[in-house]
Amino acid sequence: MDVPTDTALSNDSAEPQIPQTPQVSLTFLLVSGRRKTQSFDPQTTVGRVKELVWNAWPARDADWQDERPPAPSYLRILYLGKILQDDDTLLRVGFPTWLPPSLTATPTIVHLSIRPYALHSEDLALSKKKRLSTAFGRRGSSTDVEDASGNNAERAGCCGGCIIC
Repeated sequence: MDVPTDTALSNDSAEPQIPQTPQVSLTFLLVSGRRKTQSFDPQTTVGRVKELVWNAWPARDADWQDERPPAPSYLRILYLGKILQDDDTLLRVGFPTWLPPSLTATPTIVHLSIRPYALHSEDLALSKKKRLSTAFGRRGSSTDVEDASGNNAERAGCCGGCIIC
């Protein structure tokens, strides 16, 4: 067997080569002005990017936690004025790729929009139902006398069933 005696080859073989795969570097810009940069494989879909961004949402920063949506489906990624579709890959969208050791790679800025969502929708529905039943179901009942005396603090007000008071 012939073993190469070239010193360059023997040095390279002593250190295992890590295959370099291209990456897409994105800087996510929130409406509030906060930024976060992450790198992805070019074959990653936009939907998967949303999941990864949502999973890596900064937990230690209280300001970021206030903006975290309840699920990745509430995130929208905008690039060049267009909302990216979940099934498109980053390569198909046309993001530039770079190799990881490159220090000159500039991340592409994309906007991260959060769709509006209702906080605690079940609690809001229950409180609305309770207000409506109080407003329309208890007027003129015998408990109005108790309300005026202060025994039932929950229903205290001008008429006991008014939703304004």
